[in-house]
Amino acid sequence: MAKYFLESSALAKRYKQESGSNFVNSLFSGAHELFYLNLAIVEIRKVFYRLWKYPQILENDVQITDQEFRKLESRFAADIIQMQRIEFTEEMIGRVAAILERRWLRSVFDLAQLTAYLITKDEYPDLIFVCSDKSNLVETAKEMAGEEFVIIPENVI
Repeated sequence: MAKYFLESSALAKRYKQESGSNFVNSLFSGAHELFYLNLAIVEIRKVFYRLWKYPQILENDVQITDQEFRKLESRFAADIIQMQRIEFTEEMIGRVAAILERRWLRSVFDLAQLTAYLITKDEYPDLIFVCSDKSNLVETAKEMAGEEFVIIPENVI
């Protein structure tokens, strides 16, 4: 059973149809073990609220109805029950320096997710990082974990 750690921008593709969504949806087939950092819940819910109350001028950003919002919330709640929740810990705070000594990550949230992935990978060496972030998070993950352990959903055919 393949193991995947879904970074929040990749996980969001499950709920907002865009490039890479088909790959992310395929991970929820039950044939894989999926992991997420508990803080990703904040970012996913932010996406839901943005679509519901605060739509932006972004690719595929269309305002959703109250009913669609509730459906997204329900689907997300069902999905995270199937996934392994990784709690943000003091160990992660301690390991941040190892990443920052090699590369600068502007987003604290990216840093938290990458640190969580790397610590979880210590326990599951075959764990794959699924990331759609457009910043240098992907390159940092490749450098820290190895290119073969990073998947960008938009690049999967």
